[in-house]
Amino acid sequence: MIIGIFPGKFLPPHRGHLTSILRAHTMCDMLYVIVSEREHDDGILCRTGKVPYISGALRKKWLCQELQDIENVKILLLNEEAYNIPSWPHGWKDWAMAIRSLVPNFNIIFGGEVGYTEGSNTYFPDKKYVIIDSDRSRWPVSGTAIRANPYKYWDYIIGAARPFFAKKILITGTESCGKTTITKKLAKIFYTSWSEELGRHYSKRYLGGDESTFTDEDFFRIAHLQYEQDYEALYKANKVCFFDTDAVVTSYYAKIYLGHDVEGVRKYIDPSRYDLVIIMRPDVKWIDDGLRFLGEDKKRWELHESLIKMYLNNGFDTAKMMEVGGTYEERLDYILNKIDSMIK
Repeated sequence: MIIGIFPGKFLPPHRGHLTSILRAHTMCDMLYVIVSEREHDDGILCRTGKVPYISGALRKKWLCQELQDIENVKILLLNEEAYNIPSWPHGWKDWAMAIRSLVPNFNIIFGGEVGYTEGSNTYFPDKKYVIIDSDRSRWPVSGTAIRANPYKYWDYIIGAARPFFAKKILITGTESCGKTTITKKLAKIFYTSWSEELGRHYSKRYLGGDESTFTDEDFFRIAHLQYEQDYEALYKANKVCFFDTDAVVTSYYAKIYLGHDVEGVRKYIDPSRYDLVIIMRPDVKWIDDGLRFLGEDKKRWELHESLIKMYLNNGFDTAKMMEVGGTYEERLDYILNKIDSMIK
């Protein structure tokens, strides 16, 4: 039985990695993909590329998702710091011992670097070292390039990893401020996914449109269903994903309808989730759609200020928040320019 190992950082895993892994799989009966992690060193690489830290566990998870339907492939995680392995190139001996402890009976080592040949032959003299696509002829990309500009190399990032890199844009505001329409327009312009506000649909489906019957459980369910829908939208995102409302808005309406906070809703509030929070000003014409009831101009601005305070009180970063007003055309142009600058 031919058993192969394919070690690497996969920081992040890309289509070059994936193609090489699948080619290696054709040469053995069982393939172990080993994700090496060094939190300190990998953290420096991520900071240099100006991306959030990508843990080894997350990289393993992404590869598991991508390769789950390929038989006889197993993804393993090697935390090099836990094994006290010195940084490359000084840790060959300890690294080799760790590899043997993870997969004792392998025959072949697969890799994409010619420079690892000598070390492999020295510390694995009984194993064959097979180089796959060292010149990156099929997919001319590297983890370094992706970390430096994930949006330029978006098509090279494996699908499971894309939600991590996608910019998450929240469009929020009080009723009849234009957020739902502009969210849809932005998603269509950027050819990406968006998550619609569920509260209105929930009211029609489960309350028959009679919002006087709202209960704590209803708002908790809205927050949960919104969270799940947001997750699905993010999984399909193309560089950027738009969210029409969040749990702060759900909490905001719970206070309006019930007069108090709903504790279950607060659990879904996550200030760190979004890269940008766009708060739409209520300076456009109020439109009565049969469900809205807060159309008086002074009241609209009071509620607008109240919503902003809720975001601040829940720990949202003011550096990631911005108010947008003006005509519909002015709003759209302003937001388009802002997002363009984020995904260059």
